[in-house]
Amino acid sequence: MSKGTRCDIEFAVVDGVKLRGWLYPTEPKAPTIILTHGFSGLKEQFLDEFGKRFQAAGFTALIYDNRNFGSSDGSPRFEIDPFKQMDDYHDAISYAATLPEVDPNRIAIWGSSYSGGNVIQVAAIDRRVKAVIAQVPFVSGEQQSALYGNLISHVLSDRAKMLHQTDEAPTYMPIIAETLEQAERGEATTVLNQPDAYQYFTNSAERWPTWENKMTIQSLFKFIKNEPQAFIHRISPTPFLMVVAEQDTTVLTSTQLAAYQLAREPKQLHLLRGYGHFDVYSGEAFELNITAQIDFLKKNV
Repeated sequence: MSKGTRCDIEFAVVDGVKLRGWLYPTEPKAPTIILTHGFSGLKEQFLDEFGKRFQAAGFTALIYDNRNFGSSDGSPRFEIDPFKQMDDYHDAISYAATLPEVDPNRIAIWGSSYSGGNVIQVAAIDRRVKAVIAQVPFVSGEQQSALYGNLISHVLSDRAKMLHQTDEAPTYMPIIAETLEQAERGEATTVLNQPDAYQYFTNSAERWPTWENKMTIQSLFKFIKNEPQAFIHRISPTPFLMVVAEQDTTVLTSTQLAAYQLAREPKQLHLLRGYGHFDVYSGEAFELNITAQIDFLKKNV
């Protein structure tokens, strides 16, 4: 396969679920980075731009949709399970190591937002990882759960109902507000209820026509129990880059910076001044972001 191309990939994880995505190859036995998207995100939501830039810099990039989303298998559909997603990262590393385009001793992992929390925990355990990039990462279910306390009783009621109605379809809830006005007023009963989240998912909808504004309500049950910052000190001695947006209102900037302080060396912080959570995927913020990430990878992988 020639450099500059992209091919579709498919691999099975330990529990048999097939995950699908793209491979951006460079040279045989090249340093490689594995990427997945954040909360409900699909690979078409700008991860192709990251893949192309990593490829141009000499890194093979392996990108896949998380289970239950996009082109990957898994059920229930639209369930966001960070614990299974983390298991899948370990299996993706094993899969990548078998490919002729990949140097199995030079594999990095990358996650953004919710999957940024995933890679923190994966890198804390898996020493095959030679470097890790956590971009605007989710770091604490405990700290975020205060925002959704009124929903927890509904989550538990739904879970109790599932004990007796096992054949019913899951209960769903929206991810973003129905309108920008609703988001601006803070009235949306959603996880991503900020105006910039609404704009991100709607302004460029032509890039991902298969994305749907829903997740299982049980995804929230897993969300509040997910605590990446409890693992962050264990990443060391693996090199760690955290990219933080100065004006992040989705995962508060202060929360991310506090988690970064818990990480041990070698670590690097790249602060995108004047930008928010969703700015990192395109435009000027993307250029600043990807330049820092490639520089980090060249030094550490």
